[in-house]
Amino acid sequence: MKRILILLPVILSAFLMISCMSCSRGNDEGNRGEQIVEPKPEMNLLDLFYSLVDEQKETGTRSKVFVVAHRANTLEGIQNNVPDNSIPAIDLAVKHGADMVELDVRTTADGVFVMAHDATIDHFTNGTGNVADMTYEEICQYDMQKGGVVYRDAEGNTIKVPTLAQALAACKDRIYVNIDTKDINARLLVDAVKEAGMQDQVMIYTGDRSFAESCQKVDINVAVHPYIYSADDIDYFRNTGMTGAVLFQYGNTCIYGDNPTDPEMGRQIRAKGALSYTNLLNEYDTAMLNGDYGYVRQFVDSESDFVQTDYCEKVIEYLELVDLR
Repeated sequence: MKRILILLPVILSAFLMISCMSCSRGNDEGNRGEQIVEPKPEMNLLDLFYSLVDEQKETGTRSKVFVVAHRANTLEGIQNNVPDNSIPAIDLAVKHGADMVELDVRTTADGVFVMAHDATIDHFTNGTGNVADMTYEEICQYDMQKGGVVYRDAEGNTIKVPTLAQALAACKDRIYVNIDTKDINARLLVDAVKEAGMQDQVMIYTGDRSFAESCQKVDINVAVHPYIYSADDIDYFRNTGMTGAVLFQYGNTCIYGDNPTDPEMGRQIRAKGALSYTNLLNEYDTAMLNGDYGYVRQFVDSESDFVQTDYCEKVIEYLELVDLR
């Protein structure tokens, strides 16, 4: 299926920090820290997906497993109380070699896209309230926290909830991004990604077929990352011409545990000429901290391509041992 490739001008990363909101825009230097990382992503994300599919058709297997930092979390970040979906968390994910960060996006009352997994700010800041009912300026009255403890960097500075523009600026030319959508307008989201000059490094996750279709209608070259329940669900995206749908997420209970529900899901998705993605979270993730890599091994055996984890350092260590990095 032929894709339409559209080349757009590169937008200066400084432009990404411009906003009509003033409450936290001036503190990005403190949020980013002093770490300097060389540019990381080597090619357009959608082109990468298609090249991986072609490689797998030729070889019958994959040469690399891609590691996704869930909410940009890392073992180091969790140990040091770094908040989810924050700029310092993104920096650590880059530092530890994650290929991609998964970031959650919601919309404030005044239409600003912010990084927030929960519907309220109660857990990830020292304030309270619904994201959708607060302006961004109101949210910026509070500091980010993790586990009820306000985060402070090495200089003792607190940080604010970043906007999508700020998070994308932190990722630009450093790491790929999976945007997890939370009650968001598809056109405005795609426009924001393109305005940030990040359309080549971002994919948009959704469990809603109509939302994926809406994103593709805005720009056929935007990568969408739909959730599926069986490999046959891929036919819907093919039949509706969604060429940006190449990577598909499935439930992790399919492959983990003593009685996996569909251990062949990864191979079934590959047989459809697509790529697969699942989570290694919660008990499957924390087992590694006790030296139990059985669930990671089950993921590798599943022949799936992308794994999402809170502890990317531990997963990468294992993948290096089995020559999948």
